[in-house]
Amino acid sequence: MRDNIDEVDSKIIHLLKKNGRTPNTELAKKLKISETAIRKRLKRLFDNEIIQVVAVVNHRKIGYKIDGNIKIKIDTKKTEQIIRELEAIDDLWYIALLTGGADFDVEFSVKSQGDLRGLLADIYNIDGVINAEPSFRLQLVKNRYDWETPKAGAMPM
Repeated sequence: MRDNIDEVDSKIIHLLKKNGRTPNTELAKKLKISETAIRKRLKRLFDNEIIQVVAVVNHRKIGYKIDGNIKIKIDTKKTEQIIRELEAIDDLWYIALLTGGADFDVEFSVKSQGDLRGLLADIYNIDGVINAEPSFRLQLVKNRYDWETPKAGAMPM
């Protein structure tokens, strides 16, 4: 499996991060290579899980009023079972196992305070959860899906 990316791959990724719906014909034209080459490169980038295509949902537009995260402290002997149970909770869309003061950081979106109470009850009902500390997003200051690794001599398009 070839996970290395070259300058052309980097340029394709850069363009797709600006607009993930850019047609292959337009990518080929901008990069001055054939559309066939673009298709082959994209296939390799997808197959090797270097890139993925996702639709980002604006939760506020579809009725979700409360966003935030929860730091969870657990009995680490039950980590695998807790992971499975957290994965089964639909309101959680991000789950990270951590080191430090908390064992998990999870992010959620819910429609109401009642839904939030239910979410917290679901988490506390998981065997091995010791504490769950929610935080609420007051303002989303920066949220970028086009972020790139800062490096000297980056190739702007």
